[in-house]
Amino acid sequence: MLKLAGGALVIVAALFYGWKLSMEQQEHMEQLISMKEMFLMMAGEISYTKTPLREAFLRIAEQNKEPFAGFLKQAAEGLRENQESMGVFWRKLVEQEEERFLFSREEKELLKRAGENFGYLDGQMQLKNLELYIGQAEVMIEQFQKELKEKQKLAQTLSVMCGLFVIILLL
Repeated sequence: MLKLAGGALVIVAALFYGWKLSMEQQEHMEQLISMKEMFLMMAGEISYTKTPLREAFLRIAEQNKEPFAGFLKQAAEGLRENQESMGVFWRKLVEQEEERFLFSREEKELLKRAGENFGYLDGQMQLKNLELYIGQAEVMIEQFQKELKEKQKLAQTLSVMCGLFVIILLL
């Protein structure tokens, strides 16, 4: 009876772990979409309102959700004290906040490169760069969407199989 209860607990833990991995994949997808939305909002701020960067970051942070809302608030606060170029500052900030993002190396690199031209180039060049990054984010989103269901199913299946394997080892 005790072995049966232990086995049930192992299976429940394995199912929960598979569900947790599946939710992390979904959150990763949502962060990619939020990154694209952030780029779109920045393009709007640059092209239509011509707002200074600090104010633009704060406006976008109010409209965006985590992790980008907090990230942009930190960027706005750091701009006041920043002594280095915006590109160097942005890259350092992304590196400091890496644990907030569930991104792959390629996705983090896109986010790092996106800030290199803020406040450096004229408005039209900044818009062209943002269009490029928006396009790259769209490609990443499409690619991840194709793989999302498969990855979620794989995570859930493997976690159950590992749970069963543990049960077999314990019996």
